Amino acid sequence: MTSRRLAQLSALALAALTYWTIVSRPGVIGDEFPVTIYSTTLVFTLFVFGVSFLALRLATGGSATYWSMERRDQFRSIGWMIVTISAVMFAGHAILDWLDRVTPLVLRANFFLAMTLVPAAFIVSGRVRWPSRSAHPGKFTLFLLCLVGLGAAAAWSWMAWSSAPGELAAPPLGRLLFVVPVVILAATLEEIVFRVLLQTALLERTGSRFLAVFLSSVAFGLMHVPGQFAEPLMHADWTLLQLVAHDYAPAFLLQTALGLVLGVLWLRTGSIVLISVVHALLNMGNVLATGL
Repeated sequence: MTSRRLAQLSALALAALTYWTIVSRPGVIGDEFPVTIYSTTLVFTLFVFGVSFLALRLATGGSATYWSMERRDQFRSIGWMIVTISAVMFAGHAILDWLDRVTPLVLRANFFLAMTLVPAAFIVSGRVRWPSRSAHPGKFTLFLLCLVGLGAAAAWSWMAWSSAPGELAAPPLGRLLFVVPVVILAATLEEIVFRVLLQTALLERTGSRFLAVFLSSVAFGLMHVPGQFAEPLMHADWTLLQLVAHDYAPAFLLQTALGLVLGVLWLRTGSIVLISVVHALLNMGNVLATGL
């Protein structure tokens, strides 16, 4: 299957998931005018996707590239690396469940082990090679995108914090000193895998900036799926699996959309520091509100 066909099928699947997510929400489809509501929702979904893809096409325009795989097609190797990461995380979750040691902190440790050891093994063995820097963006471009990216991420994080249920007090300094480095490290590891390695490899393979950003963002969203479905799958609880799928669908769509933003920032700046800090900021409000 070609990258373009894969992108088309992924776009259709995302549109269908978005439509299903909207119409399956309680209270959306009532007894009156159901056909009209279904039709209006379909038109709305198609409109949103049309505008989104047009915006992505404009955002990924141009020809400047800041990192290169030096004409080595590493897409397959990086794909296997991501599959291995998912398998290791799922296996670790299963072992922890068997030992009755499933806690948020232990699961976070399982994530860090998989996201560090597996990529390190692929890179040290030579199966995946670190890309080389080929150019730098202009200072004004970098400053402007830093300002927009960090500002938008900070606003998003503040909304996530302020909209959390209940009255939240400012987190103590001790918790901040623990949480902030953990969130930054987790964001950096994900950005290395999905933007620095995968998106760069996709750009080299396809020659399309649009496809590279879109496909790496879909992969970024899919990467989070096994962890969400681990519990019902390990216990063969199909009713719980349906409930988790229904509740997780909006989060998956949101993660994919945020991946598009991070992908554009990486494409336009080539700055690992910027995408890592923006990613961490996007997560910070929710983490401080709900915990690791």
